Amino acid sequence: MSGMSNAHQMRLEEWQVRVLNVFGAGFRAICGSSSGAVFIFCMLAGLSFPANAAQPPAEGEKIVKSRCVGCHRIEGAPMPRSTKQAPDLIWAGNKYQRAWLVAWLANPNEKLYPVGYDFNAKRKGPHLSLSSREAEQVADFLRTLKDARTTEGMMKPGTPEELARGEKLYREHACQNCHWTPAKNRRGYTGGTSSTSLVNIGNRLQADWVYRFNLNPDDFEPQSGAYIPKPPLPEKDFYAITAYMMTFKQPEQPTQRRGDK
Repeated sequence: MSGMSNAHQMRLEEWQVRVLNVFGAGFRAICGSSSGAVFIFCMLAGLSFPANAAQPPAEGEKIVKSRCVGCHRIEGAPMPRSTKQAPDLIWAGNKYQRAWLVAWLANPNEKLYPVGYDFNAKRKGPHLSLSSREAEQVADFLRTLKDARTTEGMMKPGTPEELARGEKLYREHACQNCHWTPAKNRRGYTGGTSSTSLVNIGNRLQADWVYRFNLNPDDFEPQSGAYIPKPPLPEKDFYAITAYMMTFKQPEQPTQRRGDK
């Protein structure tokens, strides 16, 4: 067996030498009279790299995996809020608007869960802040995390009729009882605190994801406890409600981010 292995090894080495000789002759014929830069280009052109060669992780991915996954999940099946420390980022690329995400990661002062995630005061701690560059890098990585259940391009700005119906349904189904909702009062909002704030949802979240979430919250947060109308509303009504919700926007506040001088 060892003799056969040695013979096989010799044939393999002879084949490698022949291949290198052929490549060498070809490079000399094609590039021999060219400048050094062109010769190097030709050498590189003759190389082949495996399509699945491991690539070093991008900076944003490094930051997320070293500083964010202690609280946020970036993969796995949907789980109840009560079992998690913070919202999932599994579908962040469908969920968040990039401009808002970059600004918030650098200056996370906007209240998203007034009483804490899952109505739990122990999950109300301050969120870490990133430098402007880190925020951009993290946002770029999170954009790659997509969910196939969300149809991109589904939502359009609502017509006046859709917005009027959406507002009527929003009020009738008492969405403001659980969510901070924009209001013309001293605070600028009204509503309950048992779930996420919707005050700035039009700048914060992507309409297509909000629509898909509204269709069935339990698809993303099992045992969510979210109000589900009975009988179920037709999809056109969910569309109208979502279109109305996406009008909830706060004016942008200029802030100096850590790392900006």
